[in-house]
Amino acid sequence: MLKKLKKLGISFLTSLMVVTGIGQGFINADQTLPQLDLEAKSAIAVDAKTGQIIYAKDDKQTYPVASMSKLLTAYILLQAIHKGEITWETRVTPTATEVDISNNTELTNVPLQEGHSYTIRQLYQAMLVGSANAATMLIGNAISGTQTKFIDKMRETAKSLGITDAKIYSANGLTAKYLGDEIYPNTDENAENEFSVRDMAIISQKLIKEYPEILETTKLTKIDFNDNGEITTVNNTNKLLQDDSNLEVDGLKTGTSDAAGYCFASTTNKDGHRIITVIAGAKDNDARFDQTKNLLNYIYNNYDYLAISTNQALRQDVKVKYGKQSSISTIIGNDLSLWVPKNTRAKALQIKLTPKSSTIEAPIKQGETVGDYQITIAGNLGFIDGSTDLKTKALAANSVEGINILIKWWQMLSDTI
Repeated sequence: MLKKLKKLGISFLTSLMVVTGIGQGFINADQTLPQLDLEAKSAIAVDAKTGQIIYAKDDKQTYPVASMSKLLTAYILLQAIHKGEITWETRVTPTATEVDISNNTELTNVPLQEGHSYTIRQLYQAMLVGSANAATMLIGNAISGTQTKFIDKMRETAKSLGITDAKIYSANGLTAKYLGDEIYPNTDENAENEFSVRDMAIISQKLIKEYPEILETTKLTKIDFNDNGEITTVNNTNKLLQDDSNLEVDGLKTGTSDAAGYCFASTTNKDGHRIITVIAGAKDNDARFDQTKNLLNYIYNNYDYLAISTNQALRQDVKVKYGKQSSISTIIGNDLSLWVPKNTRAKALQIKLTPKSSTIEAPIKQGETVGDYQITIAGNLGFIDGSTDLKTKALAANSVEGINILIKWWQMLSDTI
């Protein structure tokens, strides 16, 4: 499969139409994809590395997401651990309210006992594998001291990630009525956390990029929660971990409530390329997994992964002034990749090169930045950071010596006449 993808990249690059300048319109693709209308309120699929949106359905509309909210709590926790603000062995004791929540049979939990303390590692595993609600609240207490302060931190963190439309009332995604006296001030008892699937994809991508170790936990099918020798076996709510469809899913988090329906943020690393999908508002437990499989299979059946390698020479596009040659070849500054519809014609891929200035003068050193590339596939859905194309530096493929100083002065004088 990887050889096939490599050949695909080579075939594209040998026939690319390179367009210079700015303000050019997209070139229409000659490829029509089959329609996919997932049975869910909203859905999205993105490339974990680049954030390219491969599929989207109502992806900017906010909906209740229930326990998928725990991914934001996990992000804040891992951030605190990496900063040295807290450790895996830090112990925290539940409040009476959190003990009551942990023993509420309506909710997913590991049972906690008043007066007992638990390590952050225990609570983290219970949160991600078993979707334990009270354990999630304890994590918030350990980081911020109180639930109210932790919710404030969640809101601040969401904004720092570019998420401005979310409504956040709890660390775990529970409806506010279940939180007892630890409800966020002035919150309606029916309030729930609301995010768009795009928001959840942003959080998932940040987790995987910055703290890939999270997948070592989210891929676990079960854990044994040890409370002073009393063992509670907790099964992962992600049924695709044991699915036989060869999709290789290893995360991330489910979410379920009356208002949210059945939600699921997943990730899979197939053929060396990681994809994130988010489903919100599926009709039942099985549907969220079935719709995720439908979405992943749709991508693998209808798209190819196009890799453009660092140092790939594209075309002699940049004009040089006062040099021993009048133009210079350019190379890609770093590896780039795009998901493109199968059998897409090369002309559907547009590469625009914008020189760094209107006049690029010699001498120029090999590897020097001489401009910027913008790479787009016609009909693309953009990226979750809001951009519409991939960007990279255009580097000089070779050096260009300057001309004799007397000749340069003569040319400069000629230019002013």
